[in-house]
Amino acid sequence: MIVYLDKENLRKDVYDILNIFYERYDFYFVEEKSKADLLIEDKKIIYDGKEIFLKDKLDMKISLYEILEKITGKSSAWGILTGSKPLKLLKNHSLTDLKNIYKVSDKKIGLLKSVKLSQDKKNFNKNDFNIYINIPFCPKRCSYCSYPTIVSNTVDKKAYIKTIIKEISEINIPKKLDTIYIGGGTPSNLDIEDIERILEALDNKFSYMEFTFEAGREDSLDFDKLKLLKDMGVGRISLNPQTFTKSVLKNIDRPLDFDNFIKLYDYAKSLGFIINMDFIIGLFGESRESFRKNFNILEKLRPNNITFHALAQKVGSKFFENKVNGDKDEAYKISNDIENFIKENSYKPYYLYRQKNIIGNLENVGYEIGNTAQRYNILINEELENIIGLGMNSNTKLTNGKKYRNSRNLRDYYKNIGDEIYKKNKLIEEFFINN
Repeated sequence: MIVYLDKENLRKDVYDILNIFYERYDFYFVEEKSKADLLIEDKKIIYDGKEIFLKDKLDMKISLYEILEKITGKSSAWGILTGSKPLKLLKNHSLTDLKNIYKVSDKKIGLLKSVKLSQDKKNFNKNDFNIYINIPFCPKRCSYCSYPTIVSNTVDKKAYIKTIIKEISEINIPKKLDTIYIGGGTPSNLDIEDIERILEALDNKFSYMEFTFEAGREDSLDFDKLKLLKDMGVGRISLNPQTFTKSVLKNIDRPLDFDNFIKLYDYAKSLGFIINMDFIIGLFGESRESFRKNFNILEKLRPNNITFHALAQKVGSKFFENKVNGDKDEAYKISNDIENFIKENSYKPYYLYRQKNIIGNLENVGYEIGNTAQRYNILINEELENIIGLGMNSNTKLTNGKKYRNSRNLRDYYKNIGDEIYKKNKLIEEFFINN
């Protein structure tokens, strides 16, 4: 599809709607009308000799969606919604609005309703604070990953831990936190001594309601690390296979020793952790049939939380660079199977978000069994409380709209750490003055 657009401020909106129906390399914009299949001009769309007059941006998105629906014979269960946080619309719109105006399907309306019902049972306070600590080290880079992960074993991780502890000790936030989340990267890739140093620094300064530690890869984990985490107050961990399909794990360059994974899982359960597992649908080589193995294993393990992600093609990943994607039709089928699985096994959705270039225009959903929903996942996605980011490339976001991002590489992070702590503390001070 070749598109002419005369208003540059509409480019993102037009791109997002086109992206629902086409792969990113199957459409592009031109500056000459004569070369375009579709013309989007001031207050009108022209296609196949017909003119559709527009009232506003929303009308443009609806009209463009309807045209592409007819051209391709396809539709989207999310209608024209392309933003990452669909629940935010419910602050000013009803579920009926989402169906009638935004063309969201009954199935997705039901999903949003269930997520909202779960979240409404929990209390959040816009003045409360949370900490996110980024550990940017991984044993290997997965093919779908675009994050600036550091995989070199030559990096001095102890220098990083020293700098993280400096941030912890000098950040001026309340001692009583809602949640702490240590993510990455792969935090469990650190030596046990370095993990202990971070946990001790946090324990010496803060109290908290919820503490999560990403232990996503079994090749970075052992019994001693799990025991340390439990002894130091961590209540939740993530063990993230992404899939148990051997051929797909090879495709994404993410090795998994299944027997060791099960041993680690069983030990973590015996210690009393609340455990989340992440899975990705739409990985290259994954089919509906192969993904069913995941359901069979999950029925036996019954982790407290499961997050099913739909693959998003991200700039900087090997998949993006090589135009590698999974099978969209198989992803749809797997998504339908997930609905059956969670109903049959008493899981309930508790948070939801979406991403750009997500396969099949699907979604990422976190499910809980029992009353085990993770507060941090909800509050960060719905922007309900203040989050202070510590570590390279971490984000700070306050409920008054103020933001700050730490340096994106180790060199600048070490060099600028004093200034970064000062600037965050300044934002925090202003927050308390105005609240």
